[in-house]
Amino acid sequence: MRLTMMCFRNLAHKKLRTFLCIFGVATAVCFVVAVGATSSRYAAIMSEMGVFFHEDVVVVARNVIVIQGFPIGGTIPQSVVDEMKGLDGVEKVVPMLFDLEFQKGEVSSIMPNNITIGLPIAEWPNIIGSAYLRPGGTLPPQNSTDMIIIGHSIADQYGIFTGSKILLKGRELNVCGIIESPFAFLGRSIIMSLETAQEVLKYPMQISMAIVEPKANVAQEELAVSIENKIANVMALTENERNDLTKPIVDIIQNWNLAIQGIVLFLSMILVTILGMINVSERRREFATLDAIGAPLSYTFRIILLEAMLVGIVGGIIGIAFGSVAAAILASLYTSVPASQFFSSILLIVPPLYMLELFVAVVIMCCIGGIIPAINAARTRIAEVLRAEY
Repeated sequence: MRLTMMCFRNLAHKKLRTFLCIFGVATAVCFVVAVGATSSRYAAIMSEMGVFFHEDVVVVARNVIVIQGFPIGGTIPQSVVDEMKGLDGVEKVVPMLFDLEFQKGEVSSIMPNNITIGLPIAEWPNIIGSAYLRPGGTLPPQNSTDMIIIGHSIADQYGIFTGSKILLKGRELNVCGIIESPFAFLGRSIIMSLETAQEVLKYPMQISMAIVEPKANVAQEELAVSIENKIANVMALTENERNDLTKPIVDIIQNWNLAIQGIVLFLSMILVTILGMINVSERRREFATLDAIGAPLSYTFRIILLEAMLVGIVGGIIGIAFGSVAAAILASLYTSVPASQFFSSILLIVPPLYMLELFVAVVIMCCIGGIIPAINAARTRIAEVLRAEY
């Protein structure tokens, strides 16, 4: 404890220099958290979309961009559903209309990151999965054409409740339920019947995709080949193929984050090393005095190393705190979601484990940066100082 207090006093003795060093470390950590956590969150959202349609074959228009089975643009005639139902090995076919391009409406300004899903009402439980509806919410009757359910994030953003009426592209719709889900995908979704989606989005008798469930004894790969051979202008994607399409994107994001973290943490280590070298140079008499009174070499070594550690601890805490705020603001700038909603779920954007790993990495790098100055300080001898000073 006495050694720690002495290190704090040493750092406080050169306030401006210590402040600038801590500021540099904190800024580096803040940058890593803001960029790294936001990018990792988007990669996680892409990956979590892969849990939908597990073990099913997704059929989409040929040559469209597909993210985990969800096509971006491009439709196919709804008539292909009946064609696929007649194929051997097909248990069930579910048509779906998927859209990311809402325009600004009278109730809400829905940006492309929000998702409209149109599919038969009987299939809604399959897309909702383990999520649940807020109290008072129910699934609509099978023949309903004006009932929808929406994700909690959209509902919270625009103050929409179960029983609310919203006007979407000129069509009045009734909200019969609010989805509560840990999946960001569902939190930003508007789910309606297929017929209603086709009318609202102006895609008559068109679908974005068809979810094909193979029979128990039929492999996905075998069924996918059969669909592509017998139905023109479509792609049939198995679960492995859908994952392969997004894996390069996720890998690029992860590699980018690792590169940023490595470079920034290395610069922090250099900064701490420079500060330590300057401090050792200016405190030669102090270390010579310790040598004169018989202090062990390890004592001087521990002083410099502990000072470097304290810089890392303080800079890491400040950087993670401000970086988390910056990550929420950055996520808000890339979406139509207010930053206040991200602040309430900040631990989803910047997970505690990520904070801990980054904090430990910063402290370790600062300690490594303090090793060279600590070795130089431990080697300081009274005779050398006397020759240099006098």
